[in-house]
Amino acid sequence: MSYYDDSKSVDEYIEMCQGYDGSNIYEMVKNHLDNGQSVLELGSGPGFDIPFLANHFHVTGSDLSEEFLRRCRKNHPDIEFLQLDAKDVNVTSKYDCIYSNKVLHHLTVDELSQSLDAQANALTQNGIIAHSFWIGEDSQEMSGLLFTFYRERHLLEIISKRFTVLSTLSYKEFEQSDSLFVIAEIKEKEYQA
Repeated sequence: MSYYDDSKSVDEYIEMCQGYDGSNIYEMVKNHLDNGQSVLELGSGPGFDIPFLANHFHVTGSDLSEEFLRRCRKNHPDIEFLQLDAKDVNVTSKYDCIYSNKVLHHLTVDELSQSLDAQANALTQNGIIAHSFWIGEDSQEMSGLLFTFYRERHLLEIISKRFTVLSTLSYKEFEQSDSLFVIAEIKEKEYQA
């Protein structure tokens, strides 16, 4: 059983995230997407970002954790939620945007590249990704979860293999400049109809 499949661990995670304010990254997303466009959220977790996304876009939520999905479906019955692994993003629909908020750091560097390839295949032409990451050194494991930290330059190099970076925002979640939000557009040559 993974950390996020245990209801007690999920309760602890939700408690830890009380007071979360994503308005800084929400504004960036609104600057790059029109109201009503389709968004797939990878790793919806407890659904903190769903109200914003659903208020502006046609959102589909997702998570790998059955516990998070159960809670999201209960709290947001009008939203479709899929069980997805962020590594392979195995979907049948195409989306204008794939969004995540501190989810892809649970992947290794190789898995992040694999995920970005899969995301490129799940986007519409001119589709974008919008993801937040931890900035720092190396990786560490906590409570059985992998946390991969990136230097900004290295992260942007990985993303730039399939996407053109449109904008970034360095911001503070716990410490000054510990987070980076990246919006990038699929390269035309990478798009597959």
